[in-house]
Amino acid sequence: MTIYIDGNESALVDVSLSSILDRRDYISNELMNTTHLNMLLDAVSSGEDEEGNYNYSSISNVGMVYLYVHTPGRSRKEKTKRDYLRELLAFLGYVGSIGKDDIRQLSRRDMEMYQAVMEQNYPKSNTRSKKIVIIDSFLTWCHEEGYLAKKVSRGLRPVKKKKEEVPERDIEESDLKEAILHYKDNPKVMSLLLILGTSGLRLNEVIQPAWSDLYYDRRTGKHYLRTITKRDKIRHAHIKDYALEALKEYRRRVGLGTELNLNDKSPFYPSRLGKRYTLSSISTFLSKQMAAAGLTSIHGNRVTPHHLRHFFSQSAYAKGAPLDWISETLDHSSTSITKNNYLSRQMKKDRDVSEFVDLDVGI
Repeated sequence: MTIYIDGNESALVDVSLSSILDRRDYISNELMNTTHLNMLLDAVSSGEDEEGNYNYSSISNVGMVYLYVHTPGRSRKEKTKRDYLRELLAFLGYVGSIGKDDIRQLSRRDMEMYQAVMEQNYPKSNTRSKKIVIIDSFLTWCHEEGYLAKKVSRGLRPVKKKKEEVPERDIEESDLKEAILHYKDNPKVMSLLLILGTSGLRLNEVIQPAWSDLYYDRRTGKHYLRTITKRDKIRHAHIKDYALEALKEYRRRVGLGTELNLNDKSPFYPSRLGKRYTLSSISTFLSKQMAAAGLTSIHGNRVTPHHLRHFFSQSAYAKGAPLDWISETLDHSSTSITKNNYLSRQMKKDRDVSEFVDLDVGI
């Protein structure tokens, strides 16, 4: 098996499937480099047959993973590509562990056994579903491209997600307000809590825009932040005035402008050095700050920034916002996601018919 490494098209190294797990992080990092994509596409297309099928016969399993993840036309973000690479390389490692040298040696029964292993190793249906979907998609693509003679993905079954496994992410409004007041002298944390809690924005949707993406709409009398959502949609998120004032104070402290400026390309929410945060660093930072303020879920569990997105949706629903409006604001692809993952327990409580039954005998 061969894999291109170190950005050198002539550098090849033999990689056995059984050794992939020991080098997964290194190989994954190398496969994020798209330098070799056109060369590999030229190689497989040079053997194109009369029906327009490419010839992948000389491509290794790792090479197919590389092509699958990076093939043009698939709008995958960098994080998604990394997640796919890690899962697919782990799968190749599993194939090696069962004594197979190539995925082209797999049988349908092998995949049935693989699913059984996944059920044992990943009892949570949501986690298992994400992994199975990636492997199923890859193997199906390999079959469609003629790399696999058999559609071995038939051995995989869709994973039915269990609603009871959806984590409880409820936060009391009073507890969140106390955490915000805890940071009344720290506008860096206070502004971020206010923005996330009152807009439903994802963290990445706050750290990616520039200050120039903030504008005032005279028709509504509100400030909006133009940002790109997880699904690559444009959202104009309302930023409350009090949240904006806290952010402006933080920007003043780090030496950045606070007046609306279409030419100011500094980050909307900057680091203390005025740079753009990475998602992992700001997520870790805010999680620690919320814990330091004593903020927990209503069941006393640790909270993450994503809990604030749930707080936003649940608060909006409690105040009478229509389900489809909440779903649209959160940039969900369907109202079922909002209903099942964000509002399920709250909606069940609201529909509880115990209010119609009363046995109070006045004791």
